[in-house]
Amino acid sequence: KLIADAIPENVPELAKYLRGDETFTDIQGHWAEDVIKTLAENDKVSGVGDGKFNPDGTVTRAEFLKMAMDSFGIVGHAYRDGECLDATNDDWYCYYLQGALDKDIIPKEMIENCDFTNVTKTLKESTEKEKAVRANVNVYTGKFYGDKPITREEMAVIATRCKNYKMRNWRDWDYELAEAYDLNYIDGMEDGRFAPKENLTRAQAAVVMNNLK
Repeated sequence: KLIADAIPENVPELAKYLRGDETFTDIQGHWAEDVIKTLAENDKVSGVGDGKFNPDGTVTRAEFLKMAMDSFGIVGHAYRDGECLDATNDDWYCYYLQGALDKDIIPKEMIENCDFTNVTKTLKESTEKEKAVRANVNVYTGKFYGDKPITREEMAVIATRCKNYKMRNWRDWDYELAEAYDLNYIDGMEDGRFAPKENLTRAQAAVVMNNLK
């Protein structure tokens, strides 16, 4: 542990290989320091390399979608060409986005030029031991922009929709924002604002992940 703690400062190029008790050199005194440390100790978050967490850096839509789905144990689906908006099979998050689309976790407000048709899809082929898995899913067209920084209000709705998927309980955008507060997933800023249009930071995302229980 002593050696691992010394690596970020003395051999930063090796810091990215640390797991578990990961020590970050840029979170000391940060308001989310304790939460980030706890999540790192449980392998729930990782750094950005060189022993840094970059707590005030932004989080993309795709990154937070993965965080939220993993937190609730929601699995993705295999990529289907033409049914995963602007993501391709080469995008690391296509597995999560495809699953989120099939489960209606992505709000239409986050899809540019959104349109959809409802079709019956075979999500899993039959085998000798199992029947095929078929479901009615909405096939969306439009753009998700997975690499775009996610806003705080988008984060709140995605988190709430993941929870609601587990409970099969759908509401509208404003209700889900309010529910995120009621469930203590999110807090306001120090000055009392929610700042819905501001981009979510990595530290804020860590706190939300810690609250998704």
